[in-house]
Amino acid sequence: MKESHKSMERLLSALNNQKHKWLICGDLKVVGLILRLQGGYPKYLCFLCLWDNRADDQHYVRQEWPSRQRLKPGSYNVVFHPLVELSKILLPPLNIKLGLMKNFVKALDREGGGFAFLH
Repeated sequence: MKESHKSMERLLSALNNQKHKWLICGDLKVVGLILRLQGGYPKYLCFLCLWDNRADDQHYVRQEWPSRQRLKPGSYNVVFHPLVELSKILLPPLNIKLGLMKNFVKALDREGGGFAFLH
């Protein structure tokens, strides 16, 4: 089965997700397909906030990004109406852990002992 919006729609329909309303946890690609976000290299990649993927000068500098209020087709890289509610998506724990560690290492003082220990 090809990884696409249509395939996810068929899969959730076969599992009768509308009736059971299960919580869903998957990698970020699966979450994007279920929420029907644009694939590839979109400007607004995050499904939780309006983090500008292409604003390199603001990455790791800007602390607050506006949260997504709703997933409206045609705006902020949303292609179609989502297959599930945003509240039914669980964040993938491995992605969170790796992201936190990456940010921790980037914030370390490169001249300090902690960075030298990791190097």
